[in-house]
Amino acid sequence: MREKTKWNKIIHCTGLFLLAGIMALPLSSCGKKQDETVVEQKAVSQQETQNTEVLGERSGPGVVSDTIKTKKSRLDASYKKDAEIQKMLDSGNATWENPAVLLNPYGNSPLTAYLLFETETSCKVTMTVEGKTKETDISAEFEKTKKHRIPVVGLYPDAKNKVRLSCVDKNGKKKTKTVTIQTEPLPKELKDAVKVEKKGETSAYALTILSGQTTKYPFAYDEAGDIRWCITMTTGSYGVFPLADKRLIYQTDEAETPTEEKPHTTSMYEMDYLGRIYRQYYVKNGIHHEVIEKEPGGNLFVLSSSIAGHTEDVVLEIDRKTGETVKELDMKEIFDKTYRNKVDWAHLNTVSYKEEDHSVLLSPRNLHSAVKVDWDTKKIKWILANPEMFEGTEQEDLVLKPQGSIKWHFQQHSVYEIPYDLDGDPDTIHVMLYDNHWQTKRKVDFWDDDPNSYVSVYTINEKKMTVRQDKLFKSVKSIITSNCAYDKEKNRMFSFGGYLYPFIQGQKGMIYEYDYKTGAVLNQYSAKKYFYRGYEMTFNWKDLSTAMPEKSDVILGTLQAPKEKKESAAQKAEKKKANVSFELYQSMLYMTANDHTVSKLEFSGKNKCYQMDYSSAGKGMKEKKNQRYAIAIPLSGMEKDTYHIYLYYEGKWMDTEQSVTVK
Repeated sequence: MREKTKWNKIIHCTGLFLLAGIMALPLSSCGKKQDETVVEQKAVSQQETQNTEVLGERSGPGVVSDTIKTKKSRLDASYKKDAEIQKMLDSGNATWENPAVLLNPYGNSPLTAYLLFETETSCKVTMTVEGKTKETDISAEFEKTKKHRIPVVGLYPDAKNKVRLSCVDKNGKKKTKTVTIQTEPLPKELKDAVKVEKKGETSAYALTILSGQTTKYPFAYDEAGDIRWCITMTTGSYGVFPLADKRLIYQTDEAETPTEEKPHTTSMYEMDYLGRIYRQYYVKNGIHHEVIEKEPGGNLFVLSSSIAGHTEDVVLEIDRKTGETVKELDMKEIFDKTYRNKVDWAHLNTVSYKEEDHSVLLSPRNLHSAVKVDWDTKKIKWILANPEMFEGTEQEDLVLKPQGSIKWHFQQHSVYEIPYDLDGDPDTIHVMLYDNHWQTKRKVDFWDDDPNSYVSVYTINEKKMTVRQDKLFKSVKSIITSNCAYDKEKNRMFSFGGYLYPFIQGQKGMIYEYDYKTGAVLNQYSAKKYFYRGYEMTFNWKDLSTAMPEKSDVILGTLQAPKEKKESAAQKAEKKKANVSFELYQSMLYMTANDHTVSKLEFSGKNKCYQMDYSSAGKGMKEKKNQRYAIAIPLSGMEKDTYHIYLYYEGKWMDTEQSVTVK
């Protein structure tokens, strides 16, 4: 038997409770006297209650208000500041002898700087931030030019940092100098963030990034455990995701959307290590565990939610240039109903694409499985799981056949193919995953009660549909989040345990660097706070030393949008104060309230009215009821007019006494 029957029944009942709901609302025509007729409205789908607005050309300022303040744009601030820096460089006032030193130039990356200067002849500049040891130096070389915009990344906090510069002209003549940069102390959130537990050989990673979970300020530490980079701008629960060009996708906590369970952020920035924000993407049903490029520089794969009775169950392919969704895969399309007995039945936490066979590798955590799917046909190629998990299901014949002894994974994270041939066999591929080895979300009879977590490496023969387990790297227990990474150059495996249970001497995360061949722990660090993932930090110095491109269509994506209604439900709303606030951002209204306290908004104009209806998101989780967040509502799709705002707040219609004008 795969899943314990008692657990099935409990979760099944909970899922039904979350989806059930009937709401009685008074209705009247917009701009007309209220009709006394009361109509019961059953909970309906997103498609029936909301529009989808594609952002882009219409994302600029097009909405104003006399009563609602405008939210400052970090995006606009980046472009404005970058133009000021370029103007300063072009002025010619900064020279080699007297360079301009701009610490924390964009206001959110305090361990970075720009050095600006002009030289009489073109020369090639080398920059080195001196580390406490030679091994922790950070160096970069820049192209030959007269005007130099030198990015400095890797300063120590609360220190007089020495930055060495050398300049070599076309004749080979070299000159050098040292610039001292004094930095401020770290924010208190990052004090003692990392501790060295064991230091052996030189690490494969000179700098390592941790972010997400309660590590709200992403940071990077060096081999000595010193923090050398951070962003003082809070992230969403899943932190940052690296891109091929060495920029980041920065999941924000600025705007979220309600779901049947916890709210999910809808906003993410593309930014670099200096803190420059290039563009902003919105995803209407939220972003959770993964944002990754389909191919370098290509479309984005984003994990999202169906909000159709379930969460964390959808893969989106998003056009990088427009933000539009070009393809979607709902887990209901590939699995039968066997395990669809809870709101978060699949809990996707990883997606990656393989161009060779147009496939995606997925990690539905709550199925204790890794799954390879043909992205063109949406058909499962194989499932990596204990065969007992799928006995008697429609997917039973798709499960890989185990060869030899295997310690099976439970509620895994971070499933990726290792893109190298590790065994000399052209018919095999290698898959690594972080095995949290935990089962609270999907209890099964074959649970082994092992007290550790693992990084597991499987070798799969896709022709024979077989799997063997080649490597198992043991770590302390990390029950959720976490990831692993393989470094080919030094033949190392990294384990990033982001959620220790129990704590280890008060520390909540543990990072191991193993020798891949022997399994020996070479280096080990612990983290003070929980984190979602760890990554290697590498640089695109050319990109960092270049001015930002001309600003154009920098707000992209999709959002849940108001839908026109023939009748108004709010003409006799009470004039009571609700614990709700508003801000305007570009052509959007940001509404901030506690989770699920507002189920509807109405925008009532002279001729038309529109409603934003969140009833399809169910009732949410009790433990999230005090979580306060903003919801971004695009208004540019509404007819030009001035609209009064009403709320259906905690079961009653209320008059906010606020209005917006769509121009």
